[in-house]
Amino acid sequence: MHPATGQLRVWDAAVRALHLVFIGGVVAAWFTRHRAGDWHEWIGYGVSAALGARLAWGFFGPGRARFASFVRGRDATFGYACQLLRGRAPRYLGHNPLGAWMILWLLSLLALITLSGWLSTTDRYWGVAWVMNLHLWSSWALLASIPIHIGGAVHASRMHRENLIASMLHGNKRAASGDDVEN
Repeated sequence: MHPATGQLRVWDAAVRALHLVFIGGVVAAWFTRHRAGDWHEWIGYGVSAALGARLAWGFFGPGRARFASFVRGRDATFGYACQLLRGRAPRYLGHNPLGAWMILWLLSLLALITLSGWLSTTDRYWGVAWVMNLHLWSSWALLASIPIHIGGAVHASRMHRENLIASMLHGNKRAASGDDVEN
């Protein structure tokens, strides 16, 4: 499906589908954390596969799917944060600098969770306290980060008068105008 007039395709189907897989995986893992036999483990393997796909897509995928297209350095990110606090943050066509770092943070937490979960299934690390604690605390950190992620998307949506959550579902945003940042 092509974007409507005045719209621009910013997130491809792979980015959007993997985002939905992460959402579904986190919800399913939460509900199977204490029961459901091997389901929790298999959900973790599915999230691991999605994480591997997103990392590969982030390095080798097209345009705005690549991390290099939206991850900014310290100075640019700090500058954006200052503009945001003043209510003057520019609109980015892709992810803004704070959103980009949130993505890396969430992906890192998913990596820690899935790695520690897998380690806990091995003979060497089954029942080892630090592995179990890493799995537990990185899971809680992810759950604490999700409302911040959603809150940032809602705030940016209101500030720039566009629905970023809907944009992540259909992939389109309002076309660039004025001082918008192309990335």
